[in-house]
Amino acid sequence: MTAPAPPPPPGGPGQTITVTPDNVLQARRINRDAVDDARARLAAAKWKLPVQPPANDEISTTAAAMWNKHLLARPDSHYNRLTQYIDSVEALAKQLEDTARQYGFTEEEIAASFRSTGAQQR
Repeated sequence: MTAPAPPPPPGGPGQTITVTPDNVLQARRINRDAVDDARARLAAAKWKLPVQPPANDEISTTAAAMWNKHLLARPDSHYNRLTQYIDSVEALAKQLEDTARQYGFTEEEIAASFRSTGAQQR
């Protein structure tokens, strides 16, 4: 039994978004909401991921240990790759925040974008 390969590392081709002064804060809020949701879901799922050996024999314990390495422990594990992906999405939120500043939004307007239910208008 072999564990499936982990997902590819983040940083590959992705979607392109176009932001303007009219939508940058909304894009940032949506992005941050997605990051927060993904982190919460992944944290909740982490404790459900470990594989328990079905029996107390050498094959079962070795197989479970190998699955757990691929799922959680290795730097390129499924869990760590998902965490890296979330980190890359979070970096996009930071870029959007920097872009909002370049568009002339104040720190207060940027902070308020989290409380807004729609796009901020200038």
